[in-house]
Amino acid sequence: MKICVFCASSESVDNVYFEAAADLGKEIVMRGWELLYGGTNCGLMREVSDAVKNGGGEVTGIIPQCIVDRGVSAEGISELIVAPDMKERKSMMREKADAFIALPGGWGTLEEITEVLTLKRLGRTEKRAFLYNINGYYEPLRGTFRQMVEKEFLPEEEMELFEFVANVDELDEALRG
Repeated sequence: MKICVFCASSESVDNVYFEAAADLGKEIVMRGWELLYGGTNCGLMREVSDAVKNGGGEVTGIIPQCIVDRGVSAEGISELIVAPDMKERKSMMREKADAFIALPGGWGTLEEITEVLTLKRLGRTEKRAFLYNINGYYEPLRGTFRQMVEKEFLPEEEMELFEFVANVDELDEALRG
């Protein structure tokens, strides 16, 4: 199973997030999964990739040319695919992945996972989507989603387009279920 992980490229986040990214990478290897991610050598992206790579797992990075030009491409991974732009990068990630998980992140992470949710709503994909709720990071977003339902911007059943998970065991259980 190829797991696409969306996550932060920031180096400034609390160490708890780096530890969780490394733990996720180790679990990806232990469970025989493969990692698909954004292809940089920065932040949580580097941490999860290094954990998979160092554990002997398969790592595919997909990076847009504009980020390659910044000099932050991953090295030493199984495969690095350079996409012409962000739109194509996301399309390639969605095509190659079997499931998606969003570790904590910023605008890019939020945009990537919500695009998957939108495509699920439109019936364009059936692939599973998860928000990895490390240290309660996604609780405010969960509240926003609940408010969207309460104010009738979203029907209740759309809360089933994704799942919040607190650890890799919950992720594994959900993927098997």
